[in-house]
Amino acid sequence: MSHQQPSSIAPRKLQLSASSVKQLALQHQGEELAQRYQRFFQASIASNDSEVKKVYQLRHRVYCEEFKFEPSNKLQQEKDNYDSYSQYCRVQHLTSGLDAGCLRMVHPKGQQSLPILDACGSAITHQALHPDNFARESICEVSRVALDTQFRRRKIDNKSGNRPSGMTLAEFSQKELRTFPYITMSLYLAASIVAEQSGIKHAYVMVEPKLARSLSLFGIKMTRISPNIDYHGIRAAYHITLERFQEQLPLLYQPLFELIKQSVNPKIGLLTNSPA
Repeated sequence: MSHQQPSSIAPRKLQLSASSVKQLALQHQGEELAQRYQRFFQASIASNDSEVKKVYQLRHRVYCEEFKFEPSNKLQQEKDNYDSYSQYCRVQHLTSGLDAGCLRMVHPKGQQSLPILDACGSAITHQALHPDNFARESICEVSRVALDTQFRRRKIDNKSGNRPSGMTLAEFSQKELRTFPYITMSLYLAASIVAEQSGIKHAYVMVEPKLARSLSLFGIKMTRISPNIDYHGIRAAYHITLERFQEQLPLLYQPLFELIKQSVNPKIGLLTNSPA
């Protein structure tokens, strides 16, 4: 009677391709980024009069007092006619309670217009992507992006900047400073979530070409639809679809996107018209 010796089979080692290793590393970095961001900041939608007022005040500090793009006023609030049919994304610094950044999404209906159409509609040369080709309910314009000066300066900068009355900020930690570059990205992520829930498919923005190139490094790859225009400096009109934005979102920012979705979704739809 013969006896077979049990064969010794060595356990197979999991072989990961170089691309898989890179993806895992990016996912890990993205999770760390989201955790660090969550510690210092929170993105949300301005859903009541008090929060909208803070947005107007931040815009006044940036657009009227600092850059002087618009005239200052006694109310210290920067707003215009487009705000009556806009929604607002904001990022709050949790330690100080200060609004670190905000943006406006102008979402027209019926005969309502976009700032980009009224300011330079005739300068749009990419006719296929002209806003007039799409239903008003499916388009929006992202504008009035503003970051408080405290969150655009490095720790070594001794300039005081324009702070809200009564607000003083202690020196930021190095961990906080490393999170500052993602404030703008988190605003755009929040805007994309609002756009999806609102049925918006096409977004427009008027920005400096240099900023458009910088945004492309964050995965926001827009199509230029106009030549350079002198509008508060040299700017150009750009277009991007919500589908393209979400499809091209880098793996690094997907955990941040999911985090922001949790804080934004409950408030979507609560604000239909901002106060005049």
